[in-house]
Amino acid sequence: MEDTFRGNRSVINGTSLLGRDVQTQMLASKGEATEHWSRIENCDCPFVMEERKIPLGTDEIGAILADAPFSVRVSGTVSSLAEQLAQFPRAMIEDVKILAERFSKLTGKELLRVRVEGVTTNACKKVHADYTDVRLITTYAGPGTEYSLHGDANCCLARMPVGAVGLFKGSLFGEGHEPCFHRSPPIEGTDAKRLVLVIDTLRRETN
Repeated sequence: MEDTFRGNRSVINGTSLLGRDVQTQMLASKGEATEHWSRIENCDCPFVMEERKIPLGTDEIGAILADAPFSVRVSGTVSSLAEQLAQFPRAMIEDVKILAERFSKLTGKELLRVRVEGVTTNACKKVHADYTDVRLITTYAGPGTEYSLHGDANCCLARMPVGAVGLFKGSLFGEGHEPCFHRSPPIEGTDAKRLVLVIDTLRRETN
């Protein structure tokens, strides 16, 4: 499957891998990007990736990662997230706001959970599917998230480019939808540092 947008519009490539669709898109207009994200709702599409330029400068990233390792977790409405993330550079806050607004529109959920992490060791190095409906992950610096589309948690891992936004279907998405297996890339023993943003819907805990 291939949809081509002419002129100044982007190209979307859908590549079927063992019956599954992965949707990738270069940075597009807001309207095109929102429509593209909705493809995660297709039963044969466990993963959607939107490639883009890194929205933070090298100096900003370096200043943030100087405090790594760290994990900042906040939750609430999109409008409340900026105030809770005030310790980060304005460019990052604006990026989180834009992504959170789009994610909220996609999922229909007003309350979101946001996690910003500076990673220096192996975090979630086991290939797994998230116990959620859908999760957004983007890596601002360091190796990107690794993912598999083959239904085999230990087979054929690909790596997201730095800056790209990924939507990962979780095990709770719904009947007939298979999740996307993924992991954080192993970096322990290297000098690598990762700056990662994760956005989830805010689900009530049940006993």
